[in-house]
Amino acid sequence: MVKGIHTGFLLLIRSIKKIITRFSRKTEMSLIDSIKKHEGYVKSVYKDSVGIDTIGYGFAIKDLELDKDICDIILDRKLKNLKDIIRAKFSWYRYMPPEIQDIVVEMCYQLGVTGFSNFRKTITFLQNKQFNDASVEMLDSRWADQTPVRAKKLSDRVKKVDLK
Repeated sequence: MVKGIHTGFLLLIRSIKKIITRFSRKTEMSLIDSIKKHEGYVKSVYKDSVGIDTIGYGFAIKDLELDKDICDIILDRKLKNLKDIIRAKFSWYRYMPPEIQDIVVEMCYQLGVTGFSNFRKTITFLQNKQFNDASVEMLDSRWADQTPVRAKKLSDRVKKVDLK
């Protein structure tokens, strides 16, 4: 008899836990839905009603902290979009070795596609697969003066493709 009561009690506890979990999820979802409805979603930075820079569902940028996993997702999406833009802008890009493609993407990420477009001589050398010349030309720039370590590393990577 005691064993039956104990088993019944455990089943009752499990049932209560399931009900609480469902209720909690339902409450949480209705809270989320309410906040989304009232805040609205804005994909770019805007000033809220009191002039604070805000994004998304009312996230005040000054209070926003991004976890690494969220930053990884954002970076992944940005790179996917950036590669699409690069393929559309530079027809020669898709015919480059993967290492050169990666370097072009990294430069466009840092400089913007428009900024990278100003590297006319470098681009010409890349198109002609003159990677050694492209690597030298990359360093003859304000970009290399402003970010010398990164520029040198990317230039060296371009040069190594020429040696392969």
